[in-house]
Amino acid sequence: MRTPRNNDLPRRIVIVYQRLPDKIREYPGLLRSETDSMLTIESRLTTSKPTTAFGKIIADTGYLAIWFIFKNRWYDIGKFYDLSGKWLGYYCDIIQPVPKLLAHQSRTVKLTDLYLDLWISAENEFLILDEDELADAVEKRYLTAKMAKRARDQLNILVGMIRTQEFPPKEITQIGPM
Repeated sequence: MRTPRNNDLPRRIVIVYQRLPDKIREYPGLLRSETDSMLTIESRLTTSKPTTAFGKIIADTGYLAIWFIFKNRWYDIGKFYDLSGKWLGYYCDIIQPVPKLLAHQSRTVKLTDLYLDLWISAENEFLILDEDELADAVEKRYLTAKMAKRARDQLNILVGMIRTQEFPPKEITQIGPM
């Protein structure tokens, strides 16, 4: 594992996110830490409308997210905070694994969203999101049925780990805002 170069952190970075077939979104943030296997990026959310789960707003413009992007894993994790700094929970995107994390010092590699998402509240309740979007992506042939099955399988692994209190990883739960 490479030791992070603390002398150039935090630094500005852009998270590059692809929603198949061809929608690319870029999210600015600050790279807080970098190892060979994980990036930690802090950013403010910008949304077109608030996202809710369990009747509460979990994501809105100005909310803080600390993103954990991993090498060779089927997910990323966002640790979300509201405008007052209250921790709300974890947002996990199911993504195609990446063999490297950075395309450049100031940009992540392109992270390909596989549509399924998972919300884990501060009370450790979870909610599977966007199953309809996954079905639509398969129907439109943005994703193969095989890749969609793999995304569902990976999400089910995370759900099992939540139930046994193995997810999210401890190193993630202990990190807070700068």
